[in-house]
Amino acid sequence: MSLHATPTDEAQYRLNAQRRNSTISSIAITLLAIALTALTLAYLILPSLVRENPPIVTYSRGAENTEPAEQPRKQPSVSRKPSAPSSSAARVISVNTESPVAIPVPEYTPSEASVDFGNGNDFGDGWTGASEGDGGGKGSGFGSDGEIRGALKGCLYDFKQRSDGKPLPYQADKREEFVDKAVKVQRNRFEENAFARYFRAPKELYLTHLAIPFSPAQTGPEYFGAKDQIKPTGWMATYRGRIVAPETGTYRLRGVGDDYLVVFVDRRLCLVGCWPDIQPAVAGRWDPGKPSGSLHSPLGTAPLVYGDWINLKAGVPVDIAIGIGERPGGMVGFVLEVEQKGVDHRTDAKGRKILPLFTTHAFTEEQRKQITTDFKDYEFDWSNVPVFGVK
Repeated sequence: MSLHATPTDEAQYRLNAQRRNSTISSIAITLLAIALTALTLAYLILPSLVRENPPIVTYSRGAENTEPAEQPRKQPSVSRKPSAPSSSAARVISVNTESPVAIPVPEYTPSEASVDFGNGNDFGDGWTGASEGDGGGKGSGFGSDGEIRGALKGCLYDFKQRSDGKPLPYQADKREEFVDKAVKVQRNRFEENAFARYFRAPKELYLTHLAIPFSPAQTGPEYFGAKDQIKPTGWMATYRGRIVAPETGTYRLRGVGDDYLVVFVDRRLCLVGCWPDIQPAVAGRWDPGKPSGSLHSPLGTAPLVYGDWINLKAGVPVDIAIGIGERPGGMVGFVLEVEQKGVDHRTDAKGRKILPLFTTHAFTEEQRKQITTDFKDYEFDWSNVPVFGVK
């Protein structure tokens, strides 16, 4: 006969608790061992698998780069834009009168951007050009239909038509018809979706510099492939892309447009240089920079406008968007120049600083001669021309 001892309830409880604690301790020790092993392997193995990516270095296009070949063509003789009404003339006088109140010129430093950049081409009047390694095509004052590296892509839109070609109300003799539409797309910094409701010309052009003397307003739609689709009133062309300063410094743009010229750099409004009768409405709260010396304009009575000073770093691309447009029809003209702070420039007889044209591509000798001929007594600086092209 065998004897069996039955543990008490308290003893059985303690026995179960010891088993449970032992199981938990075993699991914890196992997990810690696995973690320690993983950390050891990571410390020993992972460094050998890490690859260093070489730094990306950007270079700005200098004046010594290969220049585009070109085939200059004879520019038709055009008459100057008719004088503005008496109300407009009064505004011109007020604009040209220097105020004794000094307006502070704001400065800002654009944020650094990606070095990724789209293609572009040249904006020269009456030439066909391409540089080595770049595309080229038939050119005009509104750009070339062949791409050139570093230029700005341009599109033209009609405020008088919907995107499907159906007409929209537009009265060319009313300034607000153009101004209201221009300011709305301007608030969106000329983004493509801001023009979604308007008819777009079928051709894209590419721009490097802006220098159009007084020309018939229909040349805009014509060069963008919409001669028979867009009448020479109420249109706007935009040029977008990226630029990079050839050297670190502080720059500002100077320009004038007949009828509309607005420039954004790094998504910030930095220049409004429109025809005097719409300049106040388009500029809004934006104040032009103080000019140095008397105003001497390349476009008749429309004064040159000085933009904001901008701090740019060499090798750092920033966005740029340029808008030009025509309100009533007749004649158009546009000029965009650049000034670097600290660089001495000659002055003309009226005290105007002689500045170089803003450009993303080095000028050829033929281009310089053509521009000099087009603007007659208005002088540009050809000895020190910074090139803002992105490679």
